[in-house]
Amino acid sequence: MKWLSRLRGREEIAVPTTVIFEELDAWLAQVSKSLLGDLSTNAEQGYTAIRESRDRLKQRVAELEDADSTEQVPDRIVKIGLTSRKKMIKHLQAITEKITPPAQTDYHTIIAFHRETTAALEFPFGKSQTNIYCVRSLFPNEIKEIINELNQLRSGLDLLIAPLQGKKQQLQVLERMPELVANIKKLHAELLQEREHLSNEENELTALNQRIETERKQQQTLEAGEEWQRFTALEHERSVLQAELEKLESNVQKLFTPLSKPLTLLMKQDESGRLSLAPVDRRAISSLLESPSQALEGDITGSLSSIKGLIEDDPTVLKDRKRETVLSWLDKLLKADLVSIAEKRRRLLSQIAEVDASCANAAILQEKEERKRALSDAQEQLTQAQGERERATKRIATLETDLVKTKQFLDAALTELAGKEIELVLEVP
Repeated sequence: MKWLSRLRGREEIAVPTTVIFEELDAWLAQVSKSLLGDLSTNAEQGYTAIRESRDRLKQRVAELEDADSTEQVPDRIVKIGLTSRKKMIKHLQAITEKITPPAQTDYHTIIAFHRETTAALEFPFGKSQTNIYCVRSLFPNEIKEIINELNQLRSGLDLLIAPLQGKKQQLQVLERMPELVANIKKLHAELLQEREHLSNEENELTALNQRIETERKQQQTLEAGEEWQRFTALEHERSVLQAELEKLESNVQKLFTPLSKPLTLLMKQDESGRLSLAPVDRRAISSLLESPSQALEGDITGSLSSIKGLIEDDPTVLKDRKRETVLSWLDKLLKADLVSIAEKRRRLLSQIAEVDASCANAAILQEKEERKRALSDAQEQLTQAQGERERATKRIATLETDLVKTKQFLDAALTELAGKEIELVLEVP
């Protein structure tokens, strides 16, 4: 076969030892051409030769089917041979039907076709040696011609893959190239995208820091202004009034604390029917137990006098020692100017309400709250952006590590392909 002779005389093409990643496809095409040569053209020629051998084999099988034996052999062999010839012909016809060279001429298809066809030709006459012997005894010339054509087919198949012999490992590496290159491109693209994302986060952090600084300066300017000073003066005034109110209410609470248990006992006795309180006195006692300061808003002097009279008239209401103490304390309360205390409390509450109204209506307060919210929002966004920057930095480190490892795999594969050290240049901004 002249086509094989031409193939064996072809020289491999030298490849550069340094390759830029963007030019890798062209480099691989050059390596592929160096490894495989004009594989497609040679495969077409090989397919043609195999088709011709197959067609001749079909002709030889047809001749065997039509042949009449002239050999002098025992009847037993004749009987077995004629029966076996039918089976052999059917088997050979099935083999020739399987020998259909494909349209594709890539090395994957060539190897698959060679493997499948070689397997089909492994037992062309069947596995029974007795049957083969008997058929050969009857038709020696026809069997000889068939064997010659089968050998031609096997030779053609071997010559078809001859250009690939000794290159199995390199071809396997070449087959892995698309996946390795795709992984590099994917990691490279993700790395560029993540770095762009990190750059955006850095810009966002710069803008947020500037915004926070601006908000703080605006707050300082606001707090140094006359309007804010007036507002803080109102707040101080309210604080003083509130402290005075709390002190007054604390003193009122202390004033009525000694009566807490006796009044509670009177309420229980009233509930049990032991004694009977007037409704107004019952309400007064309940109010005093709940909040003495608020109780002063009502006229409790009359109720205190009624309670004193009740205790004086019924010695069994309280024990003697406690009774004297309570009566003494009630005298003290009745002599105290409770009305003035109540008026002072009302005045303090009124003043506090006026200050609260002034504070609530102050535009400066609303502006201060807006500045405070703006600063808080900016600080929250800053925290989120800092977290995202940290995550992006970690992702970039992971991608860089993965890219280095994948490039190492690719470098090793390229070196194995070329049979010499190959330097792959991969630029990552």
